[in-house]
Amino acid sequence: MNFFKKLDIKTILILGLIIIIILMRSCGPSEGVPKDEVKIDGKKYQVIKHVVDTQYVPTVQVEYRDGKTIYVDTPVYINVPENVDTNEVLKDYYAKYTYKDTLNLNDSLGYITVIDTISKNKIFKRTFDAHVNKITIKDMLIVQTPPTNQFFIGGVAGFDKVNLVNFVGPSLLFKTKKDKMYSLGIGYSNAKTISIQGGMYWRIKLKK
Repeated sequence: MNFFKKLDIKTILILGLIIIIILMRSCGPSEGVPKDEVKIDGKKYQVIKHVVDTQYVPTVQVEYRDGKTIYVDTPVYINVPENVDTNEVLKDYYAKYTYKDTLNLNDSLGYITVIDTISKNKIFKRTFDAHVNKITIKDMLIVQTPPTNQFFIGGVAGFDKVNLVNFVGPSLLFKTKKDKMYSLGIGYSNAKTISIQGGMYWRIKLKK
């Protein structure tokens, strides 16, 4: 109580002004664009960066099948015309025809090609040639712990050549979420006087 009795109006006003400035600046809106927040194991984190990397890995698969292994449905016979060139029929019968069909897949997934070789009115062989891209998506979040208001308690001291220790006393340091710091301390001098000290600090951003 003796300490408060020694405070004059001027000191009280200065002390009240410092407290008001601290509260106004610390409770003000955050600077910059607000960061998204996510919960990991029940704890909140701020998202610094969201990286989505899509990679396409080509995969080639080729399969050969003998015509004898391919299922054949029951044939349907038709009447043979009267005027038929037997040589042309036999030539066409023993000839080998190759049919190629390609199916392009959506979303850049690749393509599948089917190659059939026909001879003697049957599938002689079949080839599947698949070029399919395997998609790998890496979804990564880079997070940090959200900033919080912090209080520190310590002490202040002043020195000179005459008294060595000029004054000494406790000090309170307040750090805001926006990396601003405010200090408030009380010093007791050798002359048996009490002084109140306050300070404001801003973080200096250095270029890397």
